[in-house]
Amino acid sequence: MSYGYLSAFFRRAGHEVIVGPHVPPDTDLAMIQSSMVEHRAELRTAEEIRRSSRAKIGFIGPFSGAMPELYEAHADFIIRGEPEAWGKRLADGEIPSGVVNETAPFKSDDLPVPDWSPFPVRSYSYLPALRERPFLPVLASRGCTFSCSYCPYPVFYHWDKRSPDSVVAEIRELVGRYGVRGLLFRDPLFTADRKRVRAICEGLLSDGLKLRWACETRLDLLDESLIDVLYRAGLRVLNVAVESADEAVLAGVKRKNPALRHQEAMVDYCDRKGIRVTVFYVLGLPDDTEETIRRTVQYAKRLNTHVAQFFVCTPFPGTAFYESLKDRIVEPDWEHFDCYTPTFRHDHLGPEQILRLKEWAYCSYYYRPAWLAAFAQRLARALLDR
Repeated sequence: MSYGYLSAFFRRAGHEVIVGPHVPPDTDLAMIQSSMVEHRAELRTAEEIRRSSRAKIGFIGPFSGAMPELYEAHADFIIRGEPEAWGKRLADGEIPSGVVNETAPFKSDDLPVPDWSPFPVRSYSYLPALRERPFLPVLASRGCTFSCSYCPYPVFYHWDKRSPDSVVAEIRELVGRYGVRGLLFRDPLFTADRKRVRAICEGLLSDGLKLRWACETRLDLLDESLIDVLYRAGLRVLNVAVESADEAVLAGVKRKNPALRHQEAMVDYCDRKGIRVTVFYVLGLPDDTEETIRRTVQYAKRLNTHVAQFFVCTPFPGTAFYESLKDRIVEPDWEHFDCYTPTFRHDHLGPEQILRLKEWAYCSYYYRPAWLAAFAQRLARALLDR
């Protein structure tokens, strides 16, 4: 999303924007998105750009902002926070130096519509969740109103929501310019403001925009009447986090889930409507034991959603969770902080035990007649949903 916004700033200022690994020698500026699991490849890319062009090199993204010491020798500047705050200044030729912070929080409604014209839009998809293409993401709101200690969203992104008219206007432009038929609302909490989300859906319906789309939210921010509106407007894939079925385990990371009965009711209602639900679970939270993990996996089977994703608890630099655990981290390689590898010393579980439970979770979830039967039924319904 940041690349789309930066492209809009640069092109509006008259610059040429090139997307891809090959940088022409006369390039003025190269922007590289940072990550934990590919940071070595990103640093190699920066060195190749340095050797082959005159470009100034800037890194963006939460990881370079949290761990600038890994990047400083390879970069002219690192932007901490949301790079869109620097978009106009960069486009006007103001190139910072060293580690810089974003300016004061901005209003997302004031940003230009992301410019995807330099990008290979035709190759983008959300398969297998959605088959509709061309496909692009939309950011209708930023950040999160909750404060789960392990989550980077409230740390790195300020909470801000766009007006319904702005969101619908962007989608209208995506349809007109790129022929978009599928969307992902990339908000961490799409239905945080239900009145506003209803207005977005009504705007899509009144414009006759027949799209299929996915979003992410929390189950306690849904009810049947809202799900009805979302479905009519094109929602077909819903991503939600349950994390654990144990309230005490969740309390240890400052997360509170809705009552199990409400979660089950919302998942069941979505399933009956034809909305395919993906649920995220985290194994190996600090207060987890083998018993609590097994209960969580059994609960996942009870929900029996289209997709269940079982992550291994991973502390992200910059979060309060990371600070509380940094003296117990035993994994020295950031590229192993991939949400599938144990990285810190756990009070109740050894690393091999966590990995064994993760493998058991996936195998025992997906190799079940109940899941296979539900999958076949959902697939048949999706094929009929033209």
